Amino acid sequence: MTLHVHPLIRCTCALLFLAGAAPSMVLAQADALRARLPAPVTVKQGMLNVPALSPLWLLPEYAAKYNIQIETVMFQRFADARTALASGDIQLTAFGPQDISLALGQGARSLVGIAGVGSGNDCLIVRKGEDMKDWKALADKRIGIGAGSISWLKFAASVQENGLEYGKLKIVNIVGGGGNYLKALQGKEIDMAAVWHPFCAQAIVDGYGAYPTIDHNRSKTVGGLISVLAVNRGFMEKNRDAVQRLVVAYVDVLETARKDPKRWAGIYAEKAGLPENVAAESIRTTRLDATLPLESIKRISKFLSDNGVITRDVSGEVAQHYTYEFLSKATGRTPAQLGLNQ
Repeated sequence: MTLHVHPLIRCTCALLFLAGAAPSMVLAQADALRARLPAPVTVKQGMLNVPALSPLWLLPEYAAKYNIQIETVMFQRFADARTALASGDIQLTAFGPQDISLALGQGARSLVGIAGVGSGNDCLIVRKGEDMKDWKALADKRIGIGAGSISWLKFAASVQENGLEYGKLKIVNIVGGGGNYLKALQGKEIDMAAVWHPFCAQAIVDGYGAYPTIDHNRSKTVGGLISVLAVNRGFMEKNRDAVQRLVVAYVDVLETARKDPKRWAGIYAEKAGLPENVAAESIRTTRLDATLPLESIKRISKFLSDNGVITRDVSGEVAQHYTYEFLSKATGRTPAQLGLNQ
């Protein structure tokens, strides 16, 4: 006797099978992303002693699980890390969200952004007992800045958004490290500094500094974005499996630091040679997040060209130098959920 199965029943059974198989398929894909590479891969990672980037000190340990050996190369400035990544002297680094745009403006096309880092870290600082309650209060004040830094970008954008003319402000360009901003503040050479942690934290802990009411991390143009994680394009194209595992390890590192801020502060204190209370204050307002807000990066690019920092507008091409491929697989989230339209 021939048994005839109604097509609707066959269809329903197939759908039920696929529904039951889906979780197993997802788990299998996740397992594949975490599989150890068959051959070792060596990576040179550019590193800076910045509070928000200090969780990256854990990356060599996490990447080693996947047969990736990371050698850390120290830099003092994002610009130097950018140059090394562009030339291929290093294969991985985190630097400012403006750095790929700056590189494009100089003709370098070998950098690819693969993840965000988070928001915060940059700060405004005034002398204790003083305040800048609104942006109009800046009109007759001396402001210390470092032209081209992400903190400067946030400040300059905020000034324009709040109806002031940047060119009419009393701007003092501070050369050198963040410590020079604090010296200028203490010496009353400036009234406010647009700087970054740990320098604001040092002023707060030492008792001579205060955060003003205004906050340049709220800029609509730039936002609070701190940094992006980037790879050398040539390395990425030859080692896609290794880059994928680096991003998986990176996402895990951020999660570890988020869950244990005391450990995060401890790592930063040790590596930067700072007291733990300064390190804790340095990370207090930083929010770690691998989201990569591409529209914000495009606005940063446009702002750079509009204000003469780079000679041409690269905002229309900068998207070609970012990819969500690895971050999307590592997180199970779509590019839209990871900041494609933000």
